[in-house]
Order: sequence, then structure tokens, then C-alpha cells
Amino acid sequence: MKVIVSDTTSLIALEGLQALDLLCAVFDSILIPHAVLNELVAGSPDIIHKIKATACIEIIRLEPSEQLSSLQFVLDAGEAEAITLALERQLPILIDERKGRAIAQQKHLIVTGFAGLLLLAIRKSVLQPVSAQALLDQAIRNGFRMSDKLYQQVLAAYRVG
Repeated sequence: MKVIVSDTTSLIALEGLQALDLLCAVFDSILIPHAVLNELVAGSPDIIHKIKATACIEIIRLEPSEQLSSLQFVLDAGEAEAITLALERQLPILIDERKGRAIAQQKHLIVTGFAGLLLLAIRKSVLQPVSAQALLDQAIRNGFRMSDKLYQQVLAAYRVG
């Protein structure tokens, strides 16, 4: 996976860890729909400068479509635009919210989340497993939510890496 579309949650987690550049170490390009940028700026107005300074991130404005309209009935604007963009370009998607992930998977997209991004970083030798766990633990302390069961599965995957 060299190019991926991103929803909001993983970007918030990475920004909180001051680790947006990790995206560029794992992917050549990260596409962010405009609605995701709006959600990021609403939560942290200064993030726009960090996003624009991250060379691998490209902001994309989507045209209205039937696909986008139908997704906006069941998802927030950022998730709807991210899934639509991933479908239009046949790209994997970085998305963490359960409902959005389920819909993306139903639409046969390759789905990963924040914990999966860290696993990809381990596999590319960008992070050591202990560093990935430290980032995940800090993200959880910062408010990233993950069940205990999933957390244990992720740690096991990091060790296998």
C-alpha cells in the first residue's frame, strides 16, 4: 500500500503524538477529503499548518455524487467522503470508527486503523514493536478508544511483527 485515504481519527491520534510524519514513512501519499480537514480544523485550528507541512498529505475536494449522498445519510461527513474517495480511486482506507469500518468493509475496501498503521510501521522497520506499543499506549491515554480484547490482539501482532 503506497497510497491510502484517511479519515479523521487516526490523524487526530497522530497529531496528539506529534507523529504525523509517521504517515510519510509508511505511505507515499495520504489523501484527505476536504470534510476530514474540516473536522480536524474544528477540533484543532492549528492542525491545518501541520497537515500542509506534511509533504505526503494531499487534500482532495470531492464532487457531489450518488455514492456520497447515500453515505452521508448513515455516516458523518468525513467518513462519508473518505469512503467515497477510497471507492472512487480504489484505494485502501485508514478509518477507526466501528460503523465506518463496517461500511468500508461491506464495500470491499482494504481497511486499516491507527493500530494497523503502527503494525505497518513495524513491518517496514520504521518502528520497533516497543515504540509502537508506547505510541499506542500514549494515544489511548490521549483519548483514543480501543477494547481491552483488541488491545491484547494488537500487542500480540506487534510482537510477531
